Amino acid sequence: MPSSDTVLHLAQITKQFGALLANDDISLELGRGEVLAILGENGAGKTTLMNILFGHYTADAGTIAVFGQPLKPGSPREAIAAGIGMVHQHFTLADNLSVLENITLGTEPLWRPWQQDRIARQRLAELSDSFGLVVDPDARVGELSVGERQRVEILKALYRQVNILILDEPTAVLTPPETEILFSTLHRLTAAGLSVVFISHKLQEVMAVSDRVLVLRSGKVVADVKTSDTT
Repeated sequence: MPSSDTVLHLAQITKQFGALLANDDISLELGRGEVLAILGENGAGKTTLMNILFGHYTADAGTIAVFGQPLKPGSPREAIAAGIGMVHQHFTLADNLSVLENITLGTEPLWRPWQQDRIARQRLAELSDSFGLVVDPDARVGELSVGERQRVEILKALYRQVNILILDEPTAVLTPPETEILFSTLHRLTAAGLSVVFISHKLQEVMAVSDRVLVLRSGKVVADVKTSDTT
């Protein structure tokens, strides 16, 4: 049974694409303020599992509970409403819009009274300062670096008041200095009580940033260990 400190519980998730069994009876828990790293080779089922969690796919079997409440399957809108955010490896931003417009897109009208715009700017500034996510709110996204775009994606999730943040291969596109900035942000996020699912292939980074590691192989969980208890 999930503990009172469990923010996310996946139970017996199974997903098949034709002859391919992508997720095979996977169960996992995520604690409050925890960084859970999910490891596995390409094709192990990591991204499929997270796409099920975020509602892009519907599982063939199994259930998901967020803060003890069942999550309606197959609906990113329901996942966001439940407090789940996902930053994909390939960003989903509008290059022709500003940082602020991208962050508020879908939550507030693009054309809004100046009072609402001022409130949105203030809220974005507070999030940027709190989590070390420095970016110009008026910059056009198409002119930003890859690291800056990732910060916009994270800010977009935080603006929606997520409690659980999924990062799919977040360092694959970053330079080493940008990776250090990201890790600093993750420490601030978890210190504030947010929980993070960190998908990666890079063992050194996993050891540096995670509290617990879940290993998938051929769609199955083959290990679930505390990072401090392994090498």
